[in-house]
Amino acid sequence: MQRYFCAWRESGLWLRINHLLLMLTHAASPSAGVINSRSVKTTENGGPRGFDAGKRIKGRKRHILTDTGGLLVTAIVHSASIQDRDGAPAVLASIR
Repeated sequence: MQRYFCAWRESGLWLRINHLLLMLTHAASPSAGVINSRSVKTTENGGPRGFDAGKRIKGRKRHILTDTGGLLVTAIVHSASIQDRDGAPAVLASIR
């Protein structure tokens, strides 16, 4: 199962599926959105990892952007040491 997930991620299939679903359910250009972040504990294996001093969590932080209806527009995973003010511009840049 993970092999398929990784292959689809690397080929961009997940992005195309998400974009298609977003276009089918809403207008092509949402007029507003909501950015949220969450720090989560992780193991030492794979991916970026850091320490979120505010929440005292060693792991990763995900920044997501949803439209006003709650549908996912984009998501980016960083090390937990990235502050929200630095992660939000990357989320906005990924949808341009």
